Amino acid sequence: MIEVRKYRHTRFWAVYVDGELLAVVVYRKGARAVADMLLKIHQPKEAGNAA
Repeated sequence: MIEVRKYRHTRFWAVYVDGELLAVVVYRKGARAVADMLLKIHQPKEAGNAA
């Protein structure tokens, strides 16, 4: 599970993977970009047409 939330009592944003801190970034948009990239990397690839 990937989660984006405020980092402690700061103005920064944190990205957590399975409850473990992965990254702390300045902007929420950056945190969402990191989370989206992780989701994209871990999605199963679709099988292309063999034809």
